[in-house]
Amino acid sequence: MSDPFPSVPTDALADGGWCERERRRTTEFDAAVVTVKAATVVYEDRSLRDRVAEQTELDRLWRFFVASRLTVSPATGPSSALTRLVANRAHAGFADTLTERGFEGVRRVAPDAVDSCEAALGDGSRVAGYDALCRLDGVAVRARGWAAVRPVDGAYLLVGGAYPTAVRTASDERTDDALAEAFDPEGFREVLFSLMRATR
Repeated sequence: MSDPFPSVPTDALADGGWCERERRRTTEFDAAVVTVKAATVVYEDRSLRDRVAEQTELDRLWRFFVASRLTVSPATGPSSALTRLVANRAHAGFADTLTERGFEGVRRVAPDAVDSCEAALGDGSRVAGYDALCRLDGVAVRARGWAAVRPVDGAYLLVGGAYPTAVRTASDERTDDALAEAFDPEGFREVLFSLMRATR
């Protein structure tokens, strides 16, 4: 049997200081007409985590990348209705993933932000965007998450991730400055979209 997991750009991930955090196979949902199983791999930006921990003693997951191959059975081939169903369920599952990984107050972003993400990916993906907060020891950081679903090789691919965008509150000025220096939201977004486009 061929590898059920998505093909991710491992060289780019390694060069960027990312490390594999999780690899799992699950049944994502079992609807009346189809069952969707997922083979998922999750990477964390370990270099960012280590840098922030060293400078502020705040240690948590700040930035991650996820890729899932979603296999539908019975295998009927993608259709607009099936794609809509899979994308809606996958997007809801991604929002749950954000919450499970310690992101709070998760909410969908405005449609115009989604439109710009779909244009940046340029592959016809169905995209959902999310805003959230990361809280730790008196610090609150704004975060942005993206999830994109597209048909590929008779199955579906979910790719996405989340990253910090700005410091909302900090316990002291030194922590505020250190976090602001460590966070590069435009750069984080560009890297995430590059990883999303390169995953097959």
